[in-house]
Amino acid sequence: MTMNLNHQWLPFTDNREFQRAPQLFVRAEGVHYWNSEGRALLDGSSGLFCSAAGHGRSEIAEAVCKQLLTLDFTPHFQRASPLSFELAERLSELLPEGLNKVFFTNSGSESVDSAMKIALAYHRARGEAQRTRFVSRE
Repeated sequence: MTMNLNHQWLPFTDNREFQRAPQLFVRAEGVHYWNSEGRALLDGSSGLFCSAAGHGRSEIAEAVCKQLLTLDFTPHFQRASPLSFELAERLSELLPEGLNKVFFTNSGSESVDSAMKIALAYHRARGEAQRTRFVSRE
């Protein structure tokens, strides 16, 4: 397999070493990946949490395809989708008592950004607008 490996920067990877001896996955099914030599490898990372249900699940692919063809995205600024309310209700049933509101985001960074804005708005609403600092760890 010949390809130009110069244009993608892989995270947490010695990219020069990768270019000398590329490790390429060419397909996945269930809990396994297959590399370009045809060897099956156990997916121990679940795609860093994005493949927890396994790879190549036809029932999931069909449901996703159906939804993408029906309604692929709905902005939640003064609008919404009935399915988002159904999912929010299902999630709230799984959450502890008192945690029954769901705020959907598209990524972890968007979640953190939104949580910080919500915290600031909460303190302003309580008359504590001076509370603007966040404590974090590296």
